[in-house]
Amino acid sequence: MIKNKPRIACLSGLLVFFTSSISHSATPAKPEDGINRFIDKDLTVVIGSRTPEQLSAFYTGRGFNQASIDAITKKCFIFGLVENKTYDTLWLVLNDWKFYAADGSEMKRWKKDDWLEVWQKTGLSQAHQSTFGWTQLPENRDLRQHEHVGGNVVVEWQEKPFKLVATLKTGADKSGKPRIITVENLTCKAK
Repeated sequence: MIKNKPRIACLSGLLVFFTSSISHSATPAKPEDGINRFIDKDLTVVIGSRTPEQLSAFYTGRGFNQASIDAITKKCFIFGLVENKTYDTLWLVLNDWKFYAADGSEMKRWKKDDWLEVWQKTGLSQAHQSTFGWTQLPENRDLRQHEHVGGNVVVEWQEKPFKLVATLKTGADKSGKPRIITVENLTCKAK
């Protein structure tokens, strides 16, 4: 087993300090900036949450109507970035990402179809619906070596911290040893 060694990497323009290990599960140290980073020789996963102000500014800048922005900012947006650094296939399947409320109950994750009624009520154009879809993590995606994917996952707003257990399957047929990322104390950021 490789001992943990401090390393430095540049991820999306941020200087990140991390340790390396061969673990197939990961739980981060306490994040200093509210962003959880899991980085080892095989995988990079970054998880955090967006504020309503960030969401409002982003979607306003893309011409979304105010009714749609109001509906968006009432939900909790968790952003994720996943990068595969191995020669093996890594699978992002959002049905394998489970969110748990403070009381231990499983939380609802908003999927593409859940937004259709909201878009009808708010009169959001088809073009803007497509733009919104591009900002979300894909429901099901394989990642080959050095491929990465990023986007948002939406859950109901929570006043208390909650937990994410994200399972990433491996292997061309998804039968390899899964990678499990656990993020404790996620919060819906009000500001």
